[in-house]
Amino acid sequence: MKIEARNLLAESILEALDSPEAAVALRCLAAYCSTTTTPPVSVSIEALSAALPTSQTTGVTVGFRRIPLLSWERSEARETATLVPSLTDDYASTVAKLTQYASALTSWVPNEQDDTRTTALRKAVQLFNGQLFFEVHEVLEDQWKQEEGEVRRFLQGLIQIAVAFHHLGNCNFRGAIALLHDGLGKIRPSQPEFLGIELQQFVARLRLCQQELQTLGPEHFQRFSPALIPSLQFVA
Repeated sequence: MKIEARNLLAESILEALDSPEAAVALRCLAAYCSTTTTPPVSVSIEALSAALPTSQTTGVTVGFRRIPLLSWERSEARETATLVPSLTDDYASTVAKLTQYASALTSWVPNEQDDTRTTALRKAVQLFNGQLFFEVHEVLEDQWKQEEGEVRRFLQGLIQIAVAFHHLGNCNFRGAIALLHDGLGKIRPSQPEFLGIELQQFVARLRLCQQELQTLGPEHFQRFSPALIPSLQFVA
């Protein structure tokens, strides 16, 4: 996937994490695109939202305006949407990413009572557990820049771990190994938990990932199973 498409898609899920209307729209778009083999051209809002029950499409019109994935055209009082060109070059990858987003958003509930740091961490946990690793970087970077000391080091470690798995998905073995090592070194001292996130099991499973990648080596690392990647969990 090209960088422009990747960035646009990431921008859309970050908007959806903040806006319930954008979340509904993104889920509608994912559901629609999953039924087609070619990009949507001149599709009405009604058609885009038809894949979800009416009870789940509240605010969808506003939401479609919030996500930067569609261009709009009006003729004879009828408005239609087309997927922006950068997302159509590799349509299969776009659909796969939208499907991941829809899955991650299904269980996401914003909490207006959370402070900025907690909100960023909750978003990062949701995205990491959906194996949306580039998006974890996008949501944590701004918060990392605002922090100091142990918190700053810990957030940088989480970012590096997420980017390590992003590199792995892009067949960058050296980058994955290097960042996984660096990230582990930053979060390991914060065990058994930090900022409400469980670390003991997380670190242990990351080390298993590290060992598996080292065993496979640069020749066979593509055999690595994503199922080995651990989930992030908040301490109850």
